[in-house]
Amino acid sequence: MGTFSEYIRNLIAKQVDNNGLVVWYDPDRTYAEVAETLELPDTSILRYEKSFIKLRRQVDQKKLHGW
Repeated sequence: MGTFSEYIRNLIAKQVDNNGLVVWYDPDRTYAEVAETLELPDTSILRYEKSFIKLRRQVDQKKLHGW
C-alpha cells in the first residue's frame, strides 16, 4: 500500500475517534483494498455494497445491539 492508502487509514482513524462512525462510500471500489484491510480497535466497519437501504439497516442493527 502506498502513502495515499496510509493517509486514508489515518483519516478514518481520526474520524472514528472524533465521531464514532465512518461510512465507507466507494461505489467503484477504487479503494476496496484499503477498506478490506482496515483494522480499528473496537470499531465495526460497514461498507456500501450496492444498496443504501442495506447499509442503513446494518447501521440501525448495530445501534440496537450496541457498537
